[in-house]
Order: sequence, then structure tokens, then C-alpha cells
Amino acid sequence: MQKLTENQLIVLSKAAARDDGVAVAPHGMSKAAAAKVGSSLVARKLMRESRSKPGMPVWREAEGKNISLMITRAGRDAIGVGDDATPSDRFDLEATRASAVMKTQKASVAVQPEQHSIGAAPRTGSKQALIVEMLSKEPGATIDALVKATGWLPHTTRAALTGLRKRGFAVERIPHAPGASLYRITSRSCPARV
Repeated sequence: MQKLTENQLIVLSKAAARDDGVAVAPHGMSKAAAAKVGSSLVARKLMRESRSKPGMPVWREAEGKNISLMITRAGRDAIGVGDDATPSDRFDLEATRASAVMKTQKASVAVQPEQHSIGAAPRTGSKQALIVEMLSKEPGATIDALVKATGWLPHTTRAALTGLRKRGFAVERIPHAPGASLYRITSRSCPARV
């Protein structure tokens, strides 16, 4: 079976923790995301749709009818909860899963800035490194020259210049000829990549 996403785990855990097994959308989840998660769980037969009864949490509306999602036996097996689990066992499982998800999210947030750090120089030998080299020379370079050197389309080349600006490079645009401009790096406030 495919690995479950964090949102799928949360939805299944919350449903397993309830006595009626009905899914409740996590706080802050948009309707589009809830629809996507719900449809993927139903397609994998981990949850099933049923018409909502009064007082049941509504997952979505279809043709004027309220639809609820209920966890299936396969859904309980997927998260390691049997049908015979007591409500307190289910609550413990939900708390454990939620804790694991939060730790994963905190770890990914802590790692992300290092992976995509602003101010990092392009990898040596890459096309962006070639652009930095061309723009670092005194005369600078035109978009046409950058396009010819990289093989990129003009709009891709302009996007690369924007990316360099976001990394902390000061890219200067100098009017050159009618309809053309020179681009040049005037300074870089970022450390070189090791």
C-alpha cells in the first residue's frame, strides 16, 4: 500500500478516535484540500462516503445532500487501530500521530531554510553559475547573449535574473540600445557555496 500523507493520517486518526468513526476536517484545511484528501481516501477504500444524518459532521455537499466520510476497517488497519479499540486507545493513537506529524513539520521547517537558503551562490558548472559569471564582468550582458549562452528562452532567462535578485545579488539594468538593455551584477551580499 502507498504511504499515507500527513493530512490523510490526521483525517484517519481523528475518525478512528471518534465512536461513530466519522471524519472531521482538520482545523485550517481548505475545502479544496479536504475534497482532495477525502477523495483519495475513498479511492483507496480507507474511508467510505455516506449520507449525513442529523448531528453528523459534514465532509462535503453534493447535489444538495450532505455527505460524511466514515473510516473503514481497511482505514483502521492502515493506521494500526482495530475495531475493538477503546475510545481512550483511539485518543492515544490520535495524540501520538498528531505529535509525530508536528515533529515532522517542525523538522521540515528547520531544514528548509538551509536547503533553499537565500544568498546561496549557484552550483558550480550550472547555467545559473554561467549567468553569474557573464553578469559579473564589467560590461555585463544582454538578454540575447544570456539566451545564446544558456539555451534558455528569454522569459526563462529573465526569471533566472529574478531568482538571482532573490538570492541577494544586486542585478543592475542599464539601457544599452533601442529595445535592448545590459544587465550586470554590481554586488553580492551572499556567501559563496562550498
